This record gives sequence, C-alpha cells and structure tokens, in this order.
Amino acid sequence: MRRKTLALMVTAAALTAVAAFVLVPAFPEPSALISSDYAALQARLGPPAVVFTDKFVGWSRPRFVATWTLEAGLEFPLRPQSRPAEIHRCLWIQWAGYATLCRWSYATPVRQLSGHDS
Repeated sequence: MRRKTLALMVTAAALTAVAAFVLVPAFPEPSALISSDYAALQARLGPPAVVFTDKFVGWSRPRFVATWTLEAGLEFPLRPQSRPAEIHRCLWIQWAGYATLCRWSYATPVRQLSGHDS
C-alpha cells in the first residue's frame, strides 16, 4: 500500500472516531430519565454542574469542540424526591453558539381524582 493511501486511510479512520465520540450522546434518552426523581438523577449522572433556582438543574459533558448538555426542570424547593416536569438533551457547539440533536421528554400530568371518579 502506498504511503499516501495509508495516510488517507488513517486520517479518515481518526476523523470517523472523533465524529463518533462527539456525536454519540453522553447522556441517556430523556424519556428514560423523566420518571426519575432528583436523587435517582444524581445517582445516575452525578452532581449537577449547574442549578438555576426555580428553573432547572443541568449536567454537561465536553466533547472536543462541542458539549452534551442535559437539563431537568425540577420542582423547587429542590429535594431528593423532586420530580422533573421536563428533561432535554442537546449537543452544543460552543464556537457557533448552536444546539443540535436535541431531544425532549415531558412528564405526564398527574390526574387528580375527585369524589366523582371511581
């Protein structure tokens, strides 16, 4: 095999590996996490990187030129049993200020039973 061909093959393999590392989500599907409480999210994902009081908690995992983020809109005040109303995951490309490959999941509203329901 010629050196030029070998160099091209090695470069293509390296670029494919880097693209796979960046593009494969660093977090589970939001739908797999939406039924978890805050304690379970922390057990699975570790402590959050950011907490915006009365809004959400967030985790991030850098991937070279981009960062995977996961944000959970939780009930506040924040307690171990707080449940998320929504969770979303995105790949942020920092230098472009652009999010892509975003996925959302929303909690199913709990139906309150009245005295007329059986």
